[in-house]
Amino acid sequence: MKKLILLIFLLFLTGCTPQKNIQLSSPSPAPSPQLITITVNQQAYSYVYATIDDLSSLKLFSNHSQKLSSQELINQYSCQILVNGNFYDEFDRPLGWLVSDGRELSPVIKSALFNGFLSFSTSKVEISASPPSVSVNFGLQSGPLLILDQKILPLKINNDESRRRVVAALTANNQLVFLVINSPLLADAPGVVSAIGRQINLPFVAAINLDGGSASAFYSPEVFLKEYSYIGSFFCYTNL
Repeated sequence: MKKLILLIFLLFLTGCTPQKNIQLSSPSPAPSPQLITITVNQQAYSYVYATIDDLSSLKLFSNHSQKLSSQELINQYSCQILVNGNFYDEFDRPLGWLVSDGRELSPVIKSALFNGFLSFSTSKVEISASPPSVSVNFGLQSGPLLILDQKILPLKINNDESRRRVVAALTANNQLVFLVINSPLLADAPGVVSAIGRQINLPFVAAINLDGGSASAFYSPEVFLKEYSYIGSFFCYTNL
């Protein structure tokens, strides 16, 4: 019954065809002991992050048809950093806009939940509430937005649960930062993300929630957090 209520809620928000069990409420893999700790409102969270210093070395790919594991993707694309992307439905289709190497793989959808857009080229990255007005090399639709124009956005989420959250955040210096946090309520994520930005001395001007829970993965030379179910789109950073 709980899953049915969540499914009806998501259908109401997106107006799309029936969706798979969205990862907002799917089980989260176990946290890694290598993560950093922060306390927000007397609640402790562990997290890891990666900063992207060279946008020309970052790409966004689809894994919807191959369904390879994160380890296989790392090997195939020589990823030095890998982070999962946006949500997908029960038919293994991206939930919303997805652009890879300048080619649109999925169109924009109207959704109160997936209300944000992340796009980037070789020199610029943007997190916004609307799709870019010009062509971009890479981009996706996801959500909800957590921070925009330096403002923490309040969220009200029905049937909210603690899950691994994957976030893309942007600094005032146009630096992209990927975060994985264990395991806040989604409604608490904006405040937690903002606090992390202050703790690592990279205050965020914008942040967007990506797919999380069991369909989330993060790889860097220091930490490897694996998925339970396959990741759809994924970011891959390599300067090899």
